[in-house]
Amino acid sequence: MHIGINAQLLSFSESYRNGGVSHYIRYLLQGLARQESKHTYTIFVNGQDVIDQLGAARPHIHYISAPWSESQPTSRIAWEQFTLPTEIRRREIEVFHSPVNVLPEWLPQGCASVVTLHDLAFLRFPAVLTRAKRFYHRTFTVRSLQRATTLITVSESTKRDAHTLASIPLERIRTVYPSIDEKFSVAMSAEEIATFRAQHGLTAGFLLYLGTLEPRKNIIMLIEAYARLRQTHHIQEKLVVAGGKGWLYDTIFEKVQQLGLIDTVIFPGFIAETEQALWYRAASAFVYPSLYEGFGIPVAEALACGIPVVTSNVSSLPEAGMGIALSVDPTNEEALTEAIYQALTDQHFQQRCRTAAPTVIQKFSAQRMAEETIAAYEQAHALHSPQRIAFVQ
Repeated sequence: MHIGINAQLLSFSESYRNGGVSHYIRYLLQGLARQESKHTYTIFVNGQDVIDQLGAARPHIHYISAPWSESQPTSRIAWEQFTLPTEIRRREIEVFHSPVNVLPEWLPQGCASVVTLHDLAFLRFPAVLTRAKRFYHRTFTVRSLQRATTLITVSESTKRDAHTLASIPLERIRTVYPSIDEKFSVAMSAEEIATFRAQHGLTAGFLLYLGTLEPRKNIIMLIEAYARLRQTHHIQEKLVVAGGKGWLYDTIFEKVQQLGLIDTVIFPGFIAETEQALWYRAASAFVYPSLYEGFGIPVAEALACGIPVVTSNVSSLPEAGMGIALSVDPTNEEALTEAIYQALTDQHFQQRCRTAAPTVIQKFSAQRMAEETIAAYEQAHALHSPQRIAFVQ
């Protein structure tokens, strides 16, 4: 088959754009590049610099750069909807994959389609998105899910959401877990970690959150639980809230000021990928109390680094936590506080997290992700046969 992939949201920038969906696309492309493939791929990316960052070309993979700026999403949407279908037809692509929620509205009749759905937050929690984001998803995402030949979801939780909230038949949905970078499996010495902590003024240890700063991540609840920990258990660890600013984040900084935590809650901003594993491994515990996630990749990354993890018991987060992480009601401040305290003090739990790290790496490997995604392409191609097209008409 000739397979096309829309990788326009792949970014190497130091901003929230280089977040979860960008990582998903990158690891998928890396996994496909390593496969001995009977298929060929045309990958549509944003800029020659992205192609350069992806590394050496492979015989079965060809990159095409689209002419729009990362800072101009309206230009990207226009290109995807009006120019991309012509490229698909001209290049005789047989299966087209949109790895982030949305298909072009007018695909060639003979082209099967695959969409990866990352979450349905715009239906579950519309208030935590800007009006523009809600409009975009309600206009494009739902129609894309209904039109796709095959739908990939990044968790069983998201699969259930697609079925119940968007009425997608279960037989058209395949769950393919995303992968985590192999760098999280690299061990670090106690000296490296101690040096890193000292450099950042974190010698007493620290709690880490790593992700986009936006309402759905429930960061205000985390800050309130941290304040309670300091008051009731007198912990010395600081709280590091790391990640790029997303949207509707002003109340996070306001809460820190209200609680008098300016000196103990640290905002280092966007963390470069070269430093992420060190931040995870240097942390005393990782806390991710999100209200809703399509998957929750930081939970799996932290577990792969062998540190104790506290997360939510909702949506896909128990899947990312693999039954290893402590899972609590993200709306219950007391439960979150006590779970964090357990992660900091329970040596048996800490050892369990260290022991489980290799299992996490294996479960969320790029090879497995690529193999299962290729199976979805082959399913879509089989379903979109000439006989099926004639029947639908």
